[in-house]
Amino acid sequence: KKVILGAAALMFAAVGFAQVTPVTDTDGNVSPLVGLVAPIGGAAAAANTGQSIQNGNGNGVLVRQAGSRMSVKTVQNNGAGTGFNMAQVWQTGNVAPGPSGFENAAEVLQSGSINESSTLQEGDYNQALTRQGQNNLASSGNKASIRQGTGDQAQDNYAAIDQDGDTNQAQTQQTYDNSSAWTQQVGNDNWSRINQNAGPNQTDGHLASVEQTGNDNASDIMQSGAGAENSAQAIQVGDDNYAKQIQTTDAVAGGTGNSALVNQGLGSINATLIGSIWNGQLLAVDDVDNGAFSGDGSYGGTAFQTQSGSENVAEAHQYGAAGVDGNYSEQNQAGFSDDAFIVQNAFGNPAGGANYARQDQDSNSSNSQAGIAQNGFNHKAYQRQTGDDNNAMSTQRGNSNIVNTYQD
Repeated sequence: KKVILGAAALMFAAVGFAQVTPVTDTDGNVSPLVGLVAPIGGAAAAANTGQSIQNGNGNGVLVRQAGSRMSVKTVQNNGAGTGFNMAQVWQTGNVAPGPSGFENAAEVLQSGSINESSTLQEGDYNQALTRQGQNNLASSGNKASIRQGTGDQAQDNYAAIDQDGDTNQAQTQQTYDNSSAWTQQVGNDNWSRINQNAGPNQTDGHLASVEQTGNDNASDIMQSGAGAENSAQAIQVGDDNYAKQIQTTDAVAGGTGNSALVNQGLGSINATLIGSIWNGQLLAVDDVDNGAFSGDGSYGGTAFQTQSGSENVAEAHQYGAAGVDGNYSEQNQAGFSDDAFIVQNAFGNPAGGANYARQDQDSNSSNSQAGIAQNGFNHKAYQRQTGDDNNAMSTQRGNSNIVNTYQD
């Protein structure tokens, strides 16, 4: 098996690659000739470029580039085998006079199963993409991680992970401001985590988006920082999926808070949050989105949303219509001028049942509002608010439903 290590093997000037003698391994496999490689899309002009291509199973590659405006592409094809390939990409450099660690791009493509990919980028305006399985739903057990940021110098970075198949894992970590992370997983029993920290440097927040299609998938999004303006959204289509979103900030009143959206069952993320307790006081009153959506699938979903600070918005949409397992949604907000909304089994279908929605707005959550809309039977709704000038509304259509509202 061929293992390519070090920057010497993979760092080439953008003006062109020197032609090298093909390498033949002990099995008689001949390496391809290295030719001119165009910079990866999004890389800066005149970037250094590197490319690694490995065919077969059990291969490993390590790429290290130090500096700015660099681009590297790693491809590991499993041929007719399983995979077991490993790729590591390091693009390093502290942002300093020069600068360094700036406008780099990294792309990793892995086919088959049980592959691992790890990408580290330091600095600003970097882009990282990892794709595993590549539209092969038979793949499984792949792991991908992307880490962007170093010290207090990291902003405007972009990270994307795309995985196909079952039992895959995706993890993204970004520090400091104005970065975005996107994860897509198609299959069952997949797990995704995005951790973003908007530190004291500008602190304009991050964007995290997760899309999962299949059953028994899990998504975790954690966003924190001294500022706010973080945005988290998760869409899950299938049964028994789990979504958790935690947003923490100490931003004061008058700023822009965090926003969180979980959508289980609809099949698309709304362009904007509904907000204001569903278009102003629960669509005056009830209706519960009376429309044509069939509401099939997406049973047994669980959504947790936790926010601290002020002027935050949290929404959970669960659209399973019929099935043995109902959906559960819980929202916790600590602060003031917060907005929370849960809708379960909308679009006028009375067949949904056994959903449970819970909202807690505490720690003197003044000037906050909470809304719940449920359609079907055997639903439960719980709302609790502490503080002054709060507003709680709920509506249930169907039979054998229960609602409890507490204001202290």
